[in-house]
Amino acid sequence: MTNPTVEALLVLQERDVRVATLTAELTQLPEQISAVEDDLARRTAKFDELKNRTRQIEADRKKIDLDVQAKQVAIARYKSQQQQTRKNEEFAALNHEIEHAGKDISALEDSELELMEAYDKGLAEVDLAQKELLTFKEKAKQKKAELEKRTAGVSADLLKAEEQQKISEQAIPEDVLPRYRRILKSKRDVAVVPIRHGACGGCHMKVTPQTVLSAKAGDQLVSCDNCGRLVYWLDE
Repeated sequence: MTNPTVEALLVLQERDVRVATLTAELTQLPEQISAVEDDLARRTAKFDELKNRTRQIEADRKKIDLDVQAKQVAIARYKSQQQQTRKNEEFAALNHEIEHAGKDISALEDSELELMEAYDKGLAEVDLAQKELLTFKEKAKQKKAELEKRTAGVSADLLKAEEQQKISEQAIPEDVLPRYRRILKSKRDVAVVPIRHGACGGCHMKVTPQTVLSAKAGDQLVSCDNCGRLVYWLDE
């Protein structure tokens, strides 16, 4: 037969486990919400970086375009000066500047073409990334809403579980409850376990024959010889 106090402790223990499980989940839920928010922030930052990089490519292209225009203005000025000079040396020097500026323009235009290609590629990447980000934002919004709903549900369940826990505590003798709590705190899982096949259901070590007999009698609380958990006889 099972000791009535053991039966009351098993009910309390079941409710303690319920409270512990809900408390653990309630602790993890804000972390899960933060993880969703952090993931969204990382993806948004990555998208912004891609967008800014593409903008910088276009800004660099425009700068090159301005440099080309400046070179063209310089060539026009050199040619005007050539028409005004009568010295062969000055004419040759200006011609050299014109040729040099022309080569610069050619190199700049090549660079501009590369940047235009890079910009077009960047725009395509930005467009794709934006679509992917919008899709993820919607999923993140739904996931966050689900987690917030779950948080509210777990909070309500925890309040009910704690109420049931207090009710169960009232059924435990005053001298037994602190002992049970100490064991539960020490073992961090359960404090009351059955004896199965002559072994403790907590540490799974063999108990003495006297412990088995005392547990079978059910007229007192019995502790495991090895781990100190409270044990009771379970018909095998």
